[in-house]
Amino acid sequence: MTFRTILIALLVIAGPTSPVFARGIPPVDVTVSGEASPELLADFRQALNRMANRQTNGAQPPSPARDEGLIDLEQFWKVEQDVPYAIGGDSPRQRLNITYPFEGEPPYRFIVHFHGGDWATGSRQSAANAPAYWAIYQGYAVVDVGYRLADKAQWPAQLHDAKAAIRFLRANADQYQLDAERIVVMGSGAGGHLAQMLAATNGDSAAQDPDMGYGDASPEVQGVVSWSGVSDITTMGEQGRTAADRLMGYPAYQSELALEASPVARVHENFPPILLLHGTNDRWAPFEQSARMAIRVNAATGRSTATLDLLINARHQDPRIGTKEIMSKSLNFVDRILFPDDGNPHRSTFYPGIQTTGTSEQP
Repeated sequence: MTFRTILIALLVIAGPTSPVFARGIPPVDVTVSGEASPELLADFRQALNRMANRQTNGAQPPSPARDEGLIDLEQFWKVEQDVPYAIGGDSPRQRLNITYPFEGEPPYRFIVHFHGGDWATGSRQSAANAPAYWAIYQGYAVVDVGYRLADKAQWPAQLHDAKAAIRFLRANADQYQLDAERIVVMGSGAGGHLAQMLAATNGDSAAQDPDMGYGDASPEVQGVVSWSGVSDITTMGEQGRTAADRLMGYPAYQSELALEASPVARVHENFPPILLLHGTNDRWAPFEQSARMAIRVNAATGRSTATLDLLINARHQDPRIGTKEIMSKSLNFVDRILFPDDGNPHRSTFYPGIQTTGTSEQP
């Protein structure tokens, strides 16, 4: 479905006199493909804003509060906790957890997950990461990576940490019973930004710090899943600009200097497959960022490398982005990369509740 088709459908189905405005429009999961001009994106945004304003009389509901609890790791059969990945790194943030799947045999294929939190909060065990742990019941190990936050280290420290974690996993794959031939990275918000940046800097030796260890191992990734991820530091929404400034150490909005931390400015012809999921009412990182990222990736690679899924009127940290349906869609994408030949034999409809505990964050 193209942007133009979606725009026409929205205007016809939910026009100014349509009775659906009186009772509210149910959430719509829209898959978007094809090309879109900046003008069409602007028209799409205006149409969505008009719909939202008619439903809420112009009032913007607050984003859901972030869950500050922790994943209860005792519910899983095997977890390697607090594994340091940076040689000489003295930050408790430079560690990772490996949670093994209930199905399959070693070496396990795995997903590397980066937590969100505006580059300023969150952790590798945050309860907000719970949707990623459904992958454990679908044949995948999950590696949750911590990274230094902006109050202790500014950009590009976070990218250096992410690259070091990937190198560590490749260099130590046998020890941890992992299949590191192909690696898919996943994240939401700030974590989605790091996942995109890893792909955008594939092959760029200047984007890593080999002194952090395992310099001979490859930090390249073969796939990306980004949930509400940041593609452009320089065009953050009003709610996200303070976080971007804190990360960069200077005003990042519309700054050419900040493009160094913007995946959309670093797209290349060998960009790996990427799935971008975004809510159209995201005021932290506007959905247009993911739309432009998808367009640029496909233009650079010359094929349908990027897939864009939009959730109409979903906000940043919206519960609809962390549902079983979205995770199943994400794992379908991951399966094509990590099980390219015969498919993932461990997929099922079993998505149990992920237990959380406590109210305080780990380091």
